[in-house]
Amino acid sequence: MTKPIPACLSILVLFVTNTHTAEETQATISNKTPEAQLATVTLTESAETRLGIVTSPIERKTISEARLYGGELVLPDPAGEDAQSVFSLLPQMTPAERLHLAEAQIDADGALEKVRVEFEAASIEVKRATELLENKVGSARSVDDAKARLELARTAMEAARSKRELLGPAVLATRPPPQLWVKVPVYVGDLEQIDREKPAIVGGLDGEPVPTDLTVQPVEAPPSADPVAATVDLFFTLDNTDRKRVPGQRVGVRLPLKTEAESLVAPHAAVLYDFEGGAWVYESLGKQVYARRRVQIARVIDETAVLSSGPEAGTPVVTDGAAELFGTEFGVGK
Repeated sequence: MTKPIPACLSILVLFVTNTHTAEETQATISNKTPEAQLATVTLTESAETRLGIVTSPIERKTISEARLYGGELVLPDPAGEDAQSVFSLLPQMTPAERLHLAEAQIDADGALEKVRVEFEAASIEVKRATELLENKVGSARSVDDAKARLELARTAMEAARSKRELLGPAVLATRPPPQLWVKVPVYVGDLEQIDREKPAIVGGLDGEPVPTDLTVQPVEAPPSADPVAATVDLFFTLDNTDRKRVPGQRVGVRLPLKTEAESLVAPHAAVLYDFEGGAWVYESLGKQVYARRRVQIARVIDETAVLSSGPEAGTPVVTDGAAELFGTEFGVGK
């Protein structure tokens, strides 16, 4: 008859067994390859010519510094009035108030169209009365009366247009406008540090540079400030012809500063992004040999990428043909 194993001995056996199993499953990594050596592409001379490879060195330049601020996309006012227009009131409006505003805009649109038709009719009447007078079948008084009605129609049309402009862009518009303004509240203590003549960079709220970042130009706008928050609003114009951005959208804005610092820079054409958003360049190691190197982009200025980390100054990197090299490395190139 087999004697039962004491409970304490069972626990000891289980502990030793589990410890032994854990030791057996531990992995041993040998010949670990650094990231810098993971991707090296060697081309034939004909392939290099076909891909049109051109290189340019990474440089160290003195670049204006920048600071990230939060911004908001607002509707521009073509008449040069308050840049926020009626849209700034919409978040505080109730649904009933928005509907009332939409109805007022529709009525104003109808009134403007009515006086526009009357103006065109008065113009035709003046032309006809003038022709009759020239053919000696009309009278000068008829011409004068027609011109008076034309002037009244012109005045009515201008008044109707002004009333419509006061109501702002259509609340019930189905598409975003082709142009927006970027409003950036800036603390008054920072104003002297910002170079207001230079363009800014609009991107995500986290400030991380991505290929979809946009360069926006400063625009003159009526003074706008918030005395409670001690901020002054700066405005920039943004091209929205692709209709991807909407009024009220929050964005990150990198404003240029007057101070400068030395930074590594590379042509932006040399920078490639993987599906996770990582940035890379291809370093030329010699004749027809290229290696992919990771870089960290601080920001992009026009056609120049400012690097917070990357290869040393003087390192040749591929500009023309970089995308083709990327495709060749992953088997989708020429």
